[in-house]
Amino acid sequence: MDRMNVLIVEDNVEASMIFQNYLNEMEGYRLIGVAENGEQAKSLLQALKPDLVLLDVYLPDMSGIDILWFIRQNFRRTDVILLTAANDTETVGEAMRGGVYSYLIKPVDGDRFQRVLQEYSIHKRELESGNKIGQQQVDAFFHPNIHTAEAVEQEIYPKGVDRHTLETVRQVMKEQQNSEKAEEVAVKVGVSHSTVRRYLEYMVSRKEAEIEVTYGTIGRPVRKYKYRDESSI
Repeated sequence: MDRMNVLIVEDNVEASMIFQNYLNEMEGYRLIGVAENGEQAKSLLQALKPDLVLLDVYLPDMSGIDILWFIRQNFRRTDVILLTAANDTETVGEAMRGGVYSYLIKPVDGDRFQRVLQEYSIHKRELESGNKIGQQQVDAFFHPNIHTAEAVEQEIYPKGVDRHTLETVRQVMKEQQNSEKAEEVAVKVGVSHSTVRRYLEYMVSRKEAEIEVTYGTIGRPVRKYKYRDESSI
């Protein structure tokens, strides 16, 4: 899947720059515009048709919820994540009815921001695959925090390994037919190659992945990773 185009709608310049910096640290996303009010947002939506909008609620000329419904009426394939100080149940309810992917209350932590976008990237790829899915996968889309009896066993994660990011890396690796370098996996996950390498090495330690070492033209070893399918062993 190509990089996803992102529009930020945020009137606070400092907050907007923070979100831009978070986004620039990730693979798989391209910032294509920044709007500081609702009218600018509508114009940029019509001109750019982004894949994803990072939307504030408190805008100087209108509510971000109005923008959300404008998106739903005119750009049905555009997804929305709210980044806002609004923490009242009425706004949260409107956001849920408007079908936002996620709702992050300011101040937004960088790790949480990137984790949510990583999960969004995986979900979007799965929804665009055209595959048939079962009830458990449907539940994961609508209720990602509900763990069924079929869920993977609980793990105690070492420092620097986050469960959500690990699940994202696992899913990407399961979809690969051939072994890949950490840099190639990083592009698909949406994190730096040093971060994804940490998760791949963790998977190797748990025998969930295996390493293939090859040598380039100058003799430097290249490590590639492949998901270890227990059913084929």
